[in-house]
Amino acid sequence: MRLWLAVLAALVAGFPLFAPIAAPSTAQARDPQAKPWPTESWSVSTPEEQGMDSARLARLVETIGTYRQDSFLIVRNGRIVADAYYAPFAPGISHDQRSITKSVVGTLTAIQLHKGMLDSVDQRVMDLFSDRKIENVDDWKKAMTIQSLLDMTSGMDWREKHYTPDETLMQMFRSPNRTAFVLDRPMAREPGTTFNYGGGNPYLLSALINQKSGKSAQDFAMKELFGPLGIKSARWGNNDVNGVTDGQSGLFLSPHDMARFGYLYLRNGQWEGKQIIPSAWVERAKEGKVVTPGGFHYANLWWSLPGRGAFMARGRHSQLIVVIPRLDVVAVMTGVMLDGEYYPIASLIDDITSAVKSDEPLSANPAGLALLTGAIHQATVAKPGPAAGVAPGSSDLAKTVSGKVYRLADNVLRMKSIRLNFFDQPDPTWEVMLHADPPTDRLAGVFGTDGFYRTNPPAPSGTSVIRGRWLDDRTFEMDSRTLGRGETQTWTLTFDDGTGGDKPGDTVKIKFENTDGAKIEIGGAASD
Repeated sequence: MRLWLAVLAALVAGFPLFAPIAAPSTAQARDPQAKPWPTESWSVSTPEEQGMDSARLARLVETIGTYRQDSFLIVRNGRIVADAYYAPFAPGISHDQRSITKSVVGTLTAIQLHKGMLDSVDQRVMDLFSDRKIENVDDWKKAMTIQSLLDMTSGMDWREKHYTPDETLMQMFRSPNRTAFVLDRPMAREPGTTFNYGGGNPYLLSALINQKSGKSAQDFAMKELFGPLGIKSARWGNNDVNGVTDGQSGLFLSPHDMARFGYLYLRNGQWEGKQIIPSAWVERAKEGKVVTPGGFHYANLWWSLPGRGAFMARGRHSQLIVVIPRLDVVAVMTGVMLDGEYYPIASLIDDITSAVKSDEPLSANPAGLALLTGAIHQATVAKPGPAAGVAPGSSDLAKTVSGKVYRLADNVLRMKSIRLNFFDQPDPTWEVMLHADPPTDRLAGVFGTDGFYRTNPPAPSGTSVIRGRWLDDRTFEMDSRTLGRGETQTWTLTFDDGTGGDKPGDTVKIKFENTDGAKIEIGGAASD
């Protein structure tokens, strides 16, 4: 993976911020309980019109806002009843789906089955790739089926947790032929017997789409899934050298389009009267035949909690689509949570359930609706982080290093130099030069030192927001994120005089760390 480009391109970018929500159609207005299809746009409703308590939803919006969430949306009876965006995130931005991508690839497999492109989920994987020379073939590998890929029970020897360099997934990304890498994996257990979560399973399913349709998963989805559902926000990155789309991650969708995907499953695979995927496929995802070590169930690349009547697509850093058929509810969350942080899914389902009071409309509740409106508005208000410990105007070090260009030693991020100017107006500025060809040889923008993010100029990869603070008399920390990406970044710059003396400013040591687990150190010296 081109880490330097992924990290540095994430510093500056831009997307349109607002997407309209249309009013209900005339037919829907005549029958407010009719189940609309949100192909063109979502209908909106008060919670009470859909049998829900506005005040309880207001408390839920506030509670979720205490976590590192970007958005929270609830649909009941086909209508949006709550739609919150937590600053600095905003409506209309496509969000990194992480492993929700897997559930989408599973759905594309379901479409292949529905269209007769695959005979059965019981087909053996080796038979479907019979044109390839495959290593480590034994009886277990010969027994591996499409269903075992869909259930994460393929039996392949695979280790994956936090994307550290020695993990199997990262080895796959470094491989010149990722599909061959997965197919060649030795087997560790008999297929169908043991749950072992790994990105190689959906990667093979993505490669199988190429094999059977002649299209990448990305192109196949645009025609067969995203198009029919009215999903227009989808972005899926670059295909690999063999034209295979990353089947385990990489998809971006807006919260409204995430809800459309969940709504397809809520309606048992139908969309506007047309069966997109088999209803039996949805039933298996709900049931979750495979029990996982974490207490969830799993099937068809979907998680489930059958005891709570819910199933879900989940992604790292708190990306979530929850489907609760008995309540006619789809709920969506996006976020930037650390791996150890999460809003408990069981609690979320219980909180939503407690807000559902009836299958019929309730009496209007102006006071509760005002609370919900206020909570949703408050979510849009920027909250400060820790402010600068030393005011830039009074810091001798800030005066010393401001405007200096620091030439950097060779590094994996391909950064050539960095410059901070603490006294530019109206905001401090930063500039990074890269070992790259124009127009990506220079990145620049602004940052805040008052605890609030500053928004950087638009760029192709997203809108970045950055803030910074002094940790001590020679260390400045910058907190950076690109809106819509699940990971955040920290850049810690420690200034010195090159000898450890009392007059820092001649050299800089940069420690980069992100919430995906990357840790990089770079040294540099001020240029003459």
